[in-house]
Amino acid sequence: MIRTVHRRREGGRPPGRAFAALLLVVVSLAAAPAARGQPAGAFSAAFDAALANDAEYRASRFELQGREQAVPIARAGLLPTVTATYSESRVRGEREQLNALGQEFSQRLDYRTPYGAVQFRTPLVNFEALRRYEASQAQVDGARARFRARGQELLDRFGTAYVQRLFGEELVALAQAQVAAFRLQSEAAARRFSGGEGTRTDVAEAAAALALARAQLIEAMDARDVSQRTLARITGLASPPLRGLAEDTRPLPMPYEDADDWIEAGDARNPNVQSRRHLLEEARLEVQRNQAGHLPRLDLVANAIDSQSESVSTLNQQVRQYGVGIQLNIPIFSGGSIEARVDQAVAEASRVEAQLEADRLALAVDIRRQRQFTQTGLAKIEAYKDAIAASLVALEGNQRGLAAGVRTTVDVNEATRRLFLSRRDFAQARYEVLLARLRLQTLAGLPLADIVQDIDRHLTAPPAGMPVAAQDAATRTEAQPR
Repeated sequence: MIRTVHRRREGGRPPGRAFAALLLVVVSLAAAPAARGQPAGAFSAAFDAALANDAEYRASRFELQGREQAVPIARAGLLPTVTATYSESRVRGEREQLNALGQEFSQRLDYRTPYGAVQFRTPLVNFEALRRYEASQAQVDGARARFRARGQELLDRFGTAYVQRLFGEELVALAQAQVAAFRLQSEAAARRFSGGEGTRTDVAEAAAALALARAQLIEAMDARDVSQRTLARITGLASPPLRGLAEDTRPLPMPYEDADDWIEAGDARNPNVQSRRHLLEEARLEVQRNQAGHLPRLDLVANAIDSQSESVSTLNQQVRQYGVGIQLNIPIFSGGSIEARVDQAVAEASRVEAQLEADRLALAVDIRRQRQFTQTGLAKIEAYKDAIAASLVALEGNQRGLAAGVRTTVDVNEATRRLFLSRRDFAQARYEVLLARLRLQTLAGLPLADIVQDIDRHLTAPPAGMPVAAQDAATRTEAQPR
């Protein structure tokens, strides 16, 4: 059984130094790996699951499959068509007529009239169908670009959920460490009060800080559970593989350095911009297709007809007829509908062109923003590192002041809180930089596989956690005689 002894020490290590060292251990353990054995490439494995599971992405895949049929549908207007017709009727009745003597007589009728025909038609000159086919190709190219954009949107949603899941683990670990630290302070305040060295106010302040830390732990656990459910909904996995940022992770080189190079790459490869360009091409071809309504159409037509007893006058007669020729259709007047459709198509093309310019400008702004996040985020990370180191020094100083009677429990609690806030902001800044890196490459239109591989190279450590052994070590350290 451990016996706690309360006494002042004239020399050696002050109580504040021991407590600050303890908090350093607790905070470092909060950011240390909680478990081993997670496979490398966990981010890509989880994203593969998202590609197969996400309902929105699967819906876009089916949408693409449907829109790809626009090409064969339009191509059919340039290919031959063959139609076959067959009909057969039964005729019953009477026929009245005059004989050679001028006398009327009637004849009972009961016969069948089979009719069969086959027609072959192929366009020789059809400008409207040709423009429709070209427009369908642009339409399919645009649909494929939109599908790639849906993949990038999925990567952004997945990456955000994945990072929130990792950050949620760190928040819980830090909140657990904060509860452990304030529990130690509360116990120490109670011991000082029992030994006549503290006040009831110190005990109340320490208890309030502990209660607030517990509430923050509950809030962090709720946020972690929400992020876990969000990631599970996207991936379809109850426990998707997780890898986090190691403490010493440094950003790897990017494909481009200058912002203008990123913007140039995005303008050429961003799927949303590509989709808008294909839409503009389709709109311009629609203008030409409607203008082709004024042009003649020339078809080659061939048919074969086989009929029997087509009428009363051809009873018991069989006719076989074959024909081949060309058919020319020349539009003369359509009531102004062609001109109206042309004007409508021109207006639509102008609208799409203006929207394309707006998309390009917005893309340039977004690329500059994300690139700035990656640059300033690194500076923030270094600043938070300094803040953590300074917070540890400040905490030790406040602990010394508390032991000397020039600082209060409130000062120590505030210093402890600043330490954990600095640690939380440090973790948040690191994951924000990682997410900005992902979004920057996405906006530039880099292949999804390359982006996922780049993020995987940064996520090399298991997610952060607060092992039970750390709590035991903290308790044993506090229980040692001073």
